[in-house]
Amino acid sequence: MLKMTTLFSKETMMKLKALIASAKTYVVLLILAIGLLLYTVSVGYKQVNRLHETGDMVAHTLEVQRTIVELSAKFQELESLQLKVLLKEDSSNLSGIVVSEMEQTLERLKQLTSDNQAQQERVKVLEQLCDKIRSEVNTVESTDSIAVIDSIEAKDSVEINLASKRYQRIGRISKIVEESQILKERMLSEENYLMVARKEEYTSQSFLTPMSSLLVAITALGIFLIGFISIYKQKGEIQEVNNQVFNQNKKLQETEEFLKGVYKSSNNVISHFEPIMDGEKNIVDFQFKYTSDAIEKVTGTEQEDIIGSSLLDKYPMVSENGLFSLMKDCYLNGDTQEHESVYTFENQTKYIHNTVVKSANGITNTAWDTTKVKEAEKVLQKLNEDLSLQNTIFKEAENVAGVGSFIWYLDDGSATVSDNFYRILGVKPNSFEVTFDAYKEYVHADDISIFESLGTNTEDSGKSTVFTYRVFTKNKGIRYLDLKGRNLEIDNRPVSVGIVQDITSRIEKDRELIESYEKLKQSNEELESFNRVASHDLQEPLRKIQMFISRIEDDEAGKTPNAGSAYFNKIKAATFRMRELIQNLLSYSRIDKINSKFEQIELNDTIEKVEDELSQLIKDTKTEISYSGLPLLYGIPFKIEQLFTNLISNSIKYRNKDIAPQVHIVSEKLRSDTIAENFVKNAEYYYKISLRDNGIGFDPEFASNIFEVFQRLHSKNEYSGTGIGLSICKKIVEKHNGYIHAVSKKGEGATFIIYLPVQ
Repeated sequence: MLKMTTLFSKETMMKLKALIASAKTYVVLLILAIGLLLYTVSVGYKQVNRLHETGDMVAHTLEVQRTIVELSAKFQELESLQLKVLLKEDSSNLSGIVVSEMEQTLERLKQLTSDNQAQQERVKVLEQLCDKIRSEVNTVESTDSIAVIDSIEAKDSVEINLASKRYQRIGRISKIVEESQILKERMLSEENYLMVARKEEYTSQSFLTPMSSLLVAITALGIFLIGFISIYKQKGEIQEVNNQVFNQNKKLQETEEFLKGVYKSSNNVISHFEPIMDGEKNIVDFQFKYTSDAIEKVTGTEQEDIIGSSLLDKYPMVSENGLFSLMKDCYLNGDTQEHESVYTFENQTKYIHNTVVKSANGITNTAWDTTKVKEAEKVLQKLNEDLSLQNTIFKEAENVAGVGSFIWYLDDGSATVSDNFYRILGVKPNSFEVTFDAYKEYVHADDISIFESLGTNTEDSGKSTVFTYRVFTKNKGIRYLDLKGRNLEIDNRPVSVGIVQDITSRIEKDRELIESYEKLKQSNEELESFNRVASHDLQEPLRKIQMFISRIEDDEAGKTPNAGSAYFNKIKAATFRMRELIQNLLSYSRIDKINSKFEQIELNDTIEKVEDELSQLIKDTKTEISYSGLPLLYGIPFKIEQLFTNLISNSIKYRNKDIAPQVHIVSEKLRSDTIAENFVKNAEYYYKISLRDNGIGFDPEFASNIFEVFQRLHSKNEYSGTGIGLSICKKIVEKHNGYIHAVSKKGEGATFIIYLPVQ
């Protein structure tokens, strides 16, 4: 808060100083008068007290004398009672009562003379006498009994012995009483001496006390007159100053209201504390003297319930989290303290930052609710961690993909590039400052013009139209870079942001691919040429050979010797095999070129057509073919028919000679992720079609070889064939995006498994 002096005007302060200077004399006189008044009042007060003290001392002496006389009377009364008992043989208990009263009087005398050592010694002697006389009184009966017994033993008169014993006791009591009377006289003499001295003191004080009172009254009147005159003279000036002070106080109140408004509008909790100390001046707590309205918003407790209460009673957790200790240090040492901790108010966790400063009579604490700041810091920290992780991943991705990133400032040509950008150039990260001119030294001379158009293209179109250019690297020679950039503004500066990728390996692979394509194209052309030769030039001589063989057989039937007939049959079989081989080769080479449309195929109908086509072979070999519930496929009808024709023909060809051939065809629908076989699965579901026979089978090690071109497991003398049939089956299945393989054991038949996608 603002200091009071800053609220007063200079003019007011000058008048106050003048007023103070002119009143210095009066102030000095007033101080002297007040001092004199206080002195005279204190003297008068002391005189009155002294008078009361001397009066009390005289009364005390009289009380002691009265008690001494009373005690002496008790001794004499006890002696009289004992004589009465002796003379009248009175056995009443009055002596015991007197003894008790005597002890009480003696105790009172002991207390009254506690300030007089000599009298205390005499009181001790009186106590001994009191004990003796009490002993004599208490032993009356026992003494009489002893006297009677002695008389019986001595054979004397009992009455004579009793009287003798009692007179002896009375004598002892009288002696005790005489000793007490002697002490009484001594004590009274001491008290009379004190009485004389105290009366003289009382007489003296009786005279001085009125005089002191008169002096005090005169002094007070003088001070009043001096003060009245001074006040009357300065009344006008004081009134003016009071008016100015009133105005300044009004301004001060307005300022205080302003500060209160500031406190209320502030979200910070401003509190003032005063220390609470124990008997040893140790701070044990702090008391709330003031706190702002914001405390209710932070803690949920109203301002009225907090002001005047104890800090530890309201918030005991400050003793555990260290704030209370810092507050004590601030009050004792005057050092400003900072503290932040976690608090729980109304089941809500809050972060509170406290600033503690020393004030005139206590400490002021400003508490700031930093919960939102902490939450924002946590979010920012999480974002930074995520960003750091993403940067790490991005850097790793750059390394794996051979990519570098850049930010190119188009206004001055400077750039910020990633570490991998440097590595692409074959240099260490940050080995040189990347600028447009510095980087251009790495660009291939033939691509300089392309690279220089980068800035213009980015500014005009908003993105880079430069895609590929070459650079010279330090350790890898010429490299091809692919660039992709976009125009942005960062800090009001035009920039191009993007990535560069080393595509040298891709360019080289593209070249190799083009070369392979050209070679493949040439091979295809040669294969086309072979197909033409095979379909026309090779088959034409075979047809003529077969024709001439047929004519010779017709013309020379029965004329040819047996050996010649056998040769003709071999020639005929060889030409048939040659023709079959040429047709199979043509069929195999044309599969990939078939552009027929895929159609829905009812597989049950297809198998029936195959049975019709192979009906004579099936009849001759007594083959049994079973199937049911086969699926609806999507494919090329005549190729699917050729697939199953080849498979069924293969099963019949490699039949067991001892039993009739059996072919069983089944199917099921499977999810692609449940298929164990390793092949490219582009469909979600596949039909698994299994064709199982009871033929001769084959060794499992040849399961993959049987689908290769011209691969035969038996000689042509054992089983006829070209070795292309199953290769054609594999080609057809692959044409339909499927997969085929065989499972078998020698002598146990074979199973051909086909996977075709479900459309």
